[in-house]
Amino acid sequence: MRNRKRGGILVKVTVVGSGCGIPNPKRGSPCIAVRGGKELFAFDLGPGALRAMGTAGVAWAELDAVFITHFHTDHIGDLAPLLFAYNIPDTNREFPLRLCGPPGIEKLYENLVAAYGEWLVPKRYELFIEELADAPLEGAAWRLEIAPAEHSRPAYAYRFEADGASMVYSGDTDYSESIVSLASGCDLLILECSYPNEIEIAGHLIPRKAADMARRTGCKKLVLTHIYPVCADYDLIAECKETYNGDVVLAEDGMEIELAAL
Repeated sequence: MRNRKRGGILVKVTVVGSGCGIPNPKRGSPCIAVRGGKELFAFDLGPGALRAMGTAGVAWAELDAVFITHFHTDHIGDLAPLLFAYNIPDTNREFPLRLCGPPGIEKLYENLVAAYGEWLVPKRYELFIEELADAPLEGAAWRLEIAPAEHSRPAYAYRFEADGASMVYSGDTDYSESIVSLASGCDLLILECSYPNEIEIAGHLIPRKAADMARRTGCKKLVLTHIYPVCADYDLIAECKETYNGDVVLAEDGMEIELAAL
């Protein structure tokens, strides 16, 4: 899977939301959309993600799977609205949806149904809920690997591959050896970078730590996301480049990255 095939766009990644749990007019809650071949996936669905998808040109009604990193509200806030929308006749959804995440994802769904009722129970489509463990998950033209993140437990990072192109999304994490291993040689590494170097908070990355992780993976491109409002007063890229000489950018809502062009 890790030998790149050339010619055409293999995987298209859209940063739907580059922010965190603090409302920010410039950054939405966490969500990454990935188009691999004919399939569309979302990694996390923070509050407002569905509307932000529409703004970014991502067809939320066409999602084939949703992968949740962990169960904090800024990463799952639009899950119930998604399931609700899929039951509205205007949406006319009739093809399956996979909802995947760490152990507890099925209980999360049950609790949402208990709170919101039958409107979250599929009427015209099938919902497959999968609690992911160590084994890779494979589709017709893609492969997903997971690794534990250093955050609240359980929390996962994901490596998505399609036709040799690879993207790793950390979700929320502190420095993580398991994510360094997961991201080895990847095309695109999307790491949370919640705070500047001078504000070190357990369970989150700062530029110095993110830079060291990226350096060790040998990734082709690093994107910093999950940005807290305080970061507006700092140059996270400059702080990152103090220890990392690779290609690094600060995520922005609506940013698109085509892996075949890297």
